[in-house]
Amino acid sequence: MGIRFFQGQKIKYEHEFSQLREIVEILRKEYPAEPVYLLTGVLVANGQIDCVILTKNGPLILDLKAFRGEIAGVENGNWVVTTKDGPIPLPNLFLQAKIHRQDFIDRLIPICRQHFPHIGEKNLRKIGSWLYFCRGSTFAEGQIDFRKVKWFRIVTADDLIQKMRFLDSGYTLRIQDMDAIVNGLGLREYSFEDGSARVPASRRIRRPLVSRTTLIILLAIFGLFTVGIFIVVTFPGVKVAAANALQGLITMAGGWMHLLAQETVKKNSTPEDSQQAIIYLNRFRVAEGILPIAYDGRAYSLALARAEDMADYKYLNYTNPQTGSSALALKRWHGFSENETLLETLYGQWTGYTPGIERQAIDAWITDPGNRQRLFFAQVSGAIACSEGYCSYIGVRPAPIAVNETANTTGTLAAA
Repeated sequence: MGIRFFQGQKIKYEHEFSQLREIVEILRKEYPAEPVYLLTGVLVANGQIDCVILTKNGPLILDLKAFRGEIAGVENGNWVVTTKDGPIPLPNLFLQAKIHRQDFIDRLIPICRQHFPHIGEKNLRKIGSWLYFCRGSTFAEGQIDFRKVKWFRIVTADDLIQKMRFLDSGYTLRIQDMDAIVNGLGLREYSFEDGSARVPASRRIRRPLVSRTTLIILLAIFGLFTVGIFIVVTFPGVKVAAANALQGLITMAGGWMHLLAQETVKKNSTPEDSQQAIIYLNRFRVAEGILPIAYDGRAYSLALARAEDMADYKYLNYTNPQTGSSALALKRWHGFSENETLLETLYGQWTGYTPGIERQAIDAWITDPGNRQRLFFAQVSGAIACSEGYCSYIGVRPAPIAVNETANTTGTLAAA
């Protein structure tokens, strides 16, 4: 997918554009296919944030400083950078980064509550706010204890990616979450090279109130009803026959409407949906030289129960925080023996059930190293089921064969 660019205020200074271009080149090499959003000129309560990088590991704030030299500063007081031309006094950059970080968190909280509440406000406070200096700049150890101030770093192009690899937000930021952030901040998408505007990241599609298929069926029913009334009024002798025929046609049309309504308000994966999803998953497994797995009806039943439970209680976790229910607790009720090992992987989207959500969940898992490993883990069967936007995948490993003893292996769940 590559990098997409969004801005609040246009880039005004050449040195700022030069540093951003340097960052873009670094990100393109590190993330050739993974979605990355680069936000620039983001206005917040106490100023403007130069750059925010959105990756699956969460947001990262970069405050650009076009200086090269030896940097000196602590939590209190002013800072100074000693360049080849001498010392340059600077304001308290630590305090500046802290204020920008808090302002950005304050802007994210309402967006999080509305669009991705599963992340939680506590995790939002793990956002990093770093200072980005020119290559060759140094910051002597011992000035700030980075073990205690985990959100703050001083980086250059030489170590930006290295430090980004150790970001630990505790959650995965999905593409729809990134879209919600840029929309909530009121940013517009643009071309980094020439600054021209591009199509917005998320355009609301205007849909008709009634689909074409529904409209055709309604017109057909109205036409049949009109014809029936005309026959009854014009030919009284065929009243009974016409009434029977009309009743049959209305019954048939009602059946069509019922099927259409079922498809329109569909909330759960069917066994056929799950089977097709397993076929789709097996393509990835075979491509990696891993044996395909079989569709497991028991796994579908358990996965659907888990998805429905998450939809009912509005959570995305391996254990229901209110009832304590989990896949392990339910496994025997769905036909699994105690010695069979189960692996569960979860996915959620806040737009409800949509056709093809099963494949979307697999695509999301495949792009995440941890979930990808669980899908490719040694297993013989499995199934996926979704309910109202919540999905559960259950992978099954058979019970070990014990010799002269009874196996007592308890199923384990893999955390996403």
